[in-house]
Amino acid sequence: MKNKSFILAIDQGSSSTKAAAFGEQNGCLAAFAKAEVVLSSVQDRCEYKALDLLTSTQKVIEEILNEIPATQISEIAISSQRSTIVFWDKLTGKALAPALSWLDGRAKAEIAQNHLTQEIVHQKTGLYKTPYFSAAKIVWGLNNFPEVKTAFKEGRLCVGPVTSYLTWHLSGGKIFACDFACAQRTLLFNINTFKWDEEILQSFGLTSDILPHVTTSFGDFGTYKNIKITVSTGDQQAACTACGVLEKGTALINYGTGAFFLLNIGHKSADVKGVLTSLAWSRPGREPYYLLEVPLNTAGSFISWLKNLGFNFNVHKLDKIFATAQNPVLCLPALGGLGSPYFDFGLKPVFANFLPNTKKEDIIAGSMRGLVFLLCDAIFYLKQQGYNVESLQTSGGLSGANLVAFQAAILGLTICQNKQKESTLTGVALMSALSRGLDISAWRELKNYERISPQITAEEAQKIYYTWRKFFDWAIKQVR
Repeated sequence: MKNKSFILAIDQGSSSTKAAAFGEQNGCLAAFAKAEVVLSSVQDRCEYKALDLLTSTQKVIEEILNEIPATQISEIAISSQRSTIVFWDKLTGKALAPALSWLDGRAKAEIAQNHLTQEIVHQKTGLYKTPYFSAAKIVWGLNNFPEVKTAFKEGRLCVGPVTSYLTWHLSGGKIFACDFACAQRTLLFNINTFKWDEEILQSFGLTSDILPHVTTSFGDFGTYKNIKITVSTGDQQAACTACGVLEKGTALINYGTGAFFLLNIGHKSADVKGVLTSLAWSRPGREPYYLLEVPLNTAGSFISWLKNLGFNFNVHKLDKIFATAQNPVLCLPALGGLGSPYFDFGLKPVFANFLPNTKKEDIIAGSMRGLVFLLCDAIFYLKQQGYNVESLQTSGGLSGANLVAFQAAILGLTICQNKQKESTLTGVALMSALSRGLDISAWRELKNYERISPQITAEEAQKIYYTWRKFFDWAIKQVR
């Protein structure tokens, strides 16, 4: 075995932290570790103990190093949830408050008080003013956590995405940085100038000195136990890379805690009403790619919500449930409102089409269909704006073959169902390999997918979709 033969990849996600060692030559997963993280969630409050994000990361790294010596690890590559924000003391490293999850919605007043128009914010950041991006969360933290406010006044405050918190600690406090993709999710970063935007900072009463240095996704993020940390980026950017969303026209639907549609639109930014413009992962000396991004507020979290309501089912058998449901209900899965392109966070879930013989399987399958329909709505909308999908992959725990077949039917597209069990981990490891010029043609996981074509006629699909649109218009009126 050659010295330094593995890339150690980390994925710090909404419900767990994972790590894996991938062979540089064939991309095979040689070791894997996972640690759960607890999200405390009550209504709009969604937060973590910030230290848990760090200790879970350290734990999974050490588990990998117990199997593969550090001398055989060439580098560490990190991805994380993007809009979750952490507050810590730059002198001690101590977390000064809970980490506010990307799902936290308590900053509604702070976002409403901002005087900049949505148009200005969208043009500069690619995003919209909502409480779910980090800027308003930072203001909320300053207003509600005394230790954060004091540290801000005394010049001791560090505020950053999860990746910057992790790399700061793993590097021993030497590196305070994040990449363009994670910086963007703060709502304070200009995707045209690639700098913190002074006008937006001032509108929130913030200063850039509390924020990380912004750099490309591949670079110097410090060292941990003499292993270089060379990649730091967002989870969706990593998933896109693993699923081949590397060129213009390629796209991904990623089903996780939330669901995301991401379309690579090349090196030129775009301004499409109701749709986010995101940055893909980036390398020094190269123009970054832009992504049109449609986030749903919920996906896996909606399935968990159903379980909390008393629907007893095995989440690992969702695809079988989807296939066997006889009369799926109609469902608007607006848990926490609707994301892009609607951005209406006052909406609530709506169900209809219950029959005397409706079973729990029909409710579960109808809920999953609702997620599919919302993503199809967005893809059809983008097509009307002149953006076509040339190739589409799906990934994530919910993207079973039967759900993907239904999605393919409604879209009228052949979809590649990605079979990678850990696409985010694979993607961030792949970024490391690509940046160093390694030959990835032998990476087996990149060929691990199945092509799924529509199984019903276009006329049948159109009829199903027309029923959805009638229901959607009716449901919106009920909860507005």
